[in-house]
Amino acid sequence: MSDLQAPNPLTRYDAARRALAEVHRFDELKNLRDKAVAMQAYAKQAKDTALITHATEIRMRAERRAGELLREMAERKERDTGKGNRNPALKSQAATPKLADLGVSKSQSSRWQQLAALDQDRFEAKVGTASKHAYDRMTQKVLRESKIERAKALSNEQPLDKNNLITLVTHTGRQVEYPLPKGKATFNRTNQQVDWAAHTWNPVTGCLHGCRYCYAREMAEMRETYRAAYPVGFTPLFHHERLDAPANTEVPKEARCDPRLKRVFVCSMADLYGKWVPTEWIEKVHASCIANPQWDYLFLTKFPKRYTELQLPSTAWIGTSIDQQSRVKYAEEAFRNTKGVRVKWLSLEPLLAPLQFSDLSMFDWIVIGSQSATVQPDGPVKEFAPPFEWVARIVAQARDGGCKVYLKPNLLGGNPNPQSPGMQLPQEDPEEEIADAAARARREGRAS
Repeated sequence: MSDLQAPNPLTRYDAARRALAEVHRFDELKNLRDKAVAMQAYAKQAKDTALITHATEIRMRAERRAGELLREMAERKERDTGKGNRNPALKSQAATPKLADLGVSKSQSSRWQQLAALDQDRFEAKVGTASKHAYDRMTQKVLRESKIERAKALSNEQPLDKNNLITLVTHTGRQVEYPLPKGKATFNRTNQQVDWAAHTWNPVTGCLHGCRYCYAREMAEMRETYRAAYPVGFTPLFHHERLDAPANTEVPKEARCDPRLKRVFVCSMADLYGKWVPTEWIEKVHASCIANPQWDYLFLTKFPKRYTELQLPSTAWIGTSIDQQSRVKYAEEAFRNTKGVRVKWLSLEPLLAPLQFSDLSMFDWIVIGSQSATVQPDGPVKEFAPPFEWVARIVAQARDGGCKVYLKPNLLGGNPNPQSPGMQLPQEDPEEEIADAAARARREGRAS
């Protein structure tokens, strides 16, 4: 199967860009343009805002090149323009093809040659404008459909069964009725957005940071399929019924060979250590972790100072998320003063600025990634990939500080395979050093 026939539309997009630079025959170019049109149709059906902009760009570049070839063919009299300009040298050959023979209408030919006549700067501006319009139309459609689906769901909503309800509490003390789970609480498996852990666990949901790029808020407030699970949207809510999940979920046997399988991202849909979160909630989550040390618990917060005020599980991977320079100082101070955990890590996803750190040696692990496109309640947010120099500088400083580095595949755009041609992505793991440190401790204990 060729790349242009691949089922993954982003793979087809990458292949189309490569093919566009190499094609010289009109029939091949026309075929490539038609594939871009099909890619646009797929993107509309899938509501893929990133792909619609890519497909629009490919289509316009293919049409511009087609316009150039049509003009060149007419000048060489290799196609019939209807003006009696057939090349005498071709009299003994088959009839000179007309536009219809090439599968092109007169309006298409005119429009494509107009694109070809533009200078490069004006054409690039036109591509940017067309891509933006396609993106805006798509996101507005998603927003409209989301509002319609939510209105339909509200009108069709069935009353809750009062005999099968539990009462949850928000951070302000508001009581919320919630369906009683049918079975024991267990972990959920992660998706490709969280590729450094195998499970998620959300005893607390919701957040008040208001980050414009938040994927969790999009899920809780914009996706109808998640509405029942988030009855108060993204308002912080404590799920006491989920506290037994670590005890109820069995560590996979394969975790012996793949340590990722025993890692749990705790509160992937919240900031457990946000200023608004009651300490009682945090202590109950920690107590469940401490009682079940068979798991590695990955935490992430924008308020790392709270780590220094609490008893932390010994198998915790405490992390902080930094998206602006003002957070760096507080993160460095908190992590210098935090002890007794398994891993201290830093999340720079998304990396939105050329961050400067005085030192990275207080971290064991650094994860760097791009910003994904989302549709938020107040409108769409476009994807953003940091410049290579921002990433390279942090990676170099991490090397100097002895930190392991994990670069997310989305840094390359389109979430390709990590081994795709382009920048090689370090995807290291602190697990080996942890094992080595434990072995050294055992040897030193025997020696003494």
